Amino acid sequence: MPWNNNAGGGGPWGSAGGGGGNNNPWGGRGSNGPGRGQKEPDIEDAVRKFQDWLGGLFGGRGGGGGGLAGLVIIAALFVWVAVPGNFYYFVGAEQAGVVLRFGEYNRTEQPGLRLKLPFPVETVELPAVTTVNEVIVGRTPQESLMLTRDENIVDITFTVQWRVDLSYPEGVRDFLFNVRDPEGMVKAVAESAMREVVGTNDLQPVITQARAEVGRRARDILQTTLANYASGIQILEVQLQDATPPATVIDAFRDVDAARQDRARLELEARAYANRIIPEARGEASRIDEQARGYRERVIAEAAGQADRFNSIFAEYQQARDVTRRRMFLETMEQVLGRSDLIILEQDSGTVPYLPLDRLGQNRGPAPQSSAVQTRGRQGGQ
Repeated sequence: MPWNNNAGGGGPWGSAGGGGGNNNPWGGRGSNGPGRGQKEPDIEDAVRKFQDWLGGLFGGRGGGGGGLAGLVIIAALFVWVAVPGNFYYFVGAEQAGVVLRFGEYNRTEQPGLRLKLPFPVETVELPAVTTVNEVIVGRTPQESLMLTRDENIVDITFTVQWRVDLSYPEGVRDFLFNVRDPEGMVKAVAESAMREVVGTNDLQPVITQARAEVGRRARDILQTTLANYASGIQILEVQLQDATPPATVIDAFRDVDAARQDRARLELEARAYANRIIPEARGEASRIDEQARGYRERVIAEAAGQADRFNSIFAEYQQARDVTRRRMFLETMEQVLGRSDLIILEQDSGTVPYLPLDRLGQNRGPAPQSSAVQTRGRQGGQ
């Protein structure tokens, strides 16, 4: 090669003299260094000699075309090495670098600057693995109309949020090579899972209080199915956007719902009335019971008093029968005739001339109680 041929030209820069032992590429200045009887090298001459050497390196000497071709080849090699994707590549923060060697999966790289073998030995796929994707199911009647367990039709629209599953090392690989259409697969499996959940529930819970539970069950079924397919997809959430009866029966359903609300209102009113009337009835029952208990005590006390009175009178009667009999007769007559207008005089008493008999009954008060009653009152007080 010209690089080793120092006999004639001394390397690509030529030689300053005919000495065969001088291999200095900058020309012959002697063995003692520059400046000893020699002039400085010409820059243009040095460039021309370098072009000639480069032309000889690529198959020609002395011509400019070969040197230019060499420069072009060197520049192309530099560009080929320097262009991203040939020997190195960048993995973004939201990406994962999947390296394929001759089209077969080789490894998965984390974000950052990574090295690789040039094409076609190794190629790189850069899928977005942290982006949250969303699929809406129920935009058409074929997707939204579903049958419930009580044989009613419900119109459901729901959204599914998903991303690449990074919970296991092969998640990115499964996502790239096991699924051709990730969004279509998620949509189809989500519709199937929602139909399964709706088919095991009645209409009323699905459109009212059980909507969150329906979404949770559908998410579990959807995730289990995708895991069985090794799809590398993670389901984040399934949320019901709308759950109503179909438009053709919405009026009848509203009537049924209004009747149900009226029933609930009447039940609440009846419960409120029961809560109000039952305590009143219980209070009235307690009052009547207390009155009856008081009446019983009073009757028993009166009966006991009458019995005691009879016993006392009987005891007096046994001691003095005539006196007791007369006293009882007088007391009884006093009670019977005490408030009458009759004035009874004994026959042998005579008539008092100055006694105003016509005025005796005007200021008459209530009939006095008999002595027997007074005696009973004193005994009760004792």
